[in-house]
Amino acid sequence: MPLTDIKVELGEVSFKAKTAVEESMIAYRLEPLGFELLPDNPGKLVKKIKALVDEVYSGDFEFPYHFRFFAFAAEQLKTNQETISEAFTAVENSTLERYIIDYRINKIKELLVYSDKTLADIAFVLGFSSLAHLSRQFKDNTGVSPSYFRQIKLSKNNLQTGTGS
Repeated sequence: MPLTDIKVELGEVSFKAKTAVEESMIAYRLEPLGFELLPDNPGKLVKKIKALVDEVYSGDFEFPYHFRFFAFAAEQLKTNQETISEAFTAVENSTLERYIIDYRINKIKELLVYSDKTLADIAFVLGFSSLAHLSRQFKDNTGVSPSYFRQIKLSKNNLQTGTGS
């Protein structure tokens, strides 16, 4: 019974058993060697999911055509989308979709205030399907338009240079 999807790290081996019988057989063979199977740690998985969100929505990711985060995460983490969703909700008491929206909104705010990127550039680097989609999601989640945050940058610059408005 050859195993696939094996990952070996210092002091830890991760694998996906195809069946409960296969998992039981592995546990049985490990026990005389002083090892035991530990259940998946959802907190560890959520940490990896958050790291992927950060990687993807950092502004440096090359989005493939028709990119879907859940499919990407399932492939990267070698698990299924349902496991990702369930683990995230169990640990964070919120959905992964909500976390990604909040992350992207905060990233938009950061880029609007601290960079010279246009709103179109920001939409592109954060993987929005269009400028209108970014603007609508921003307004729906903050109650204000992206231009309001651009004004914060201008006000900040005026305060720093001493040229009031």
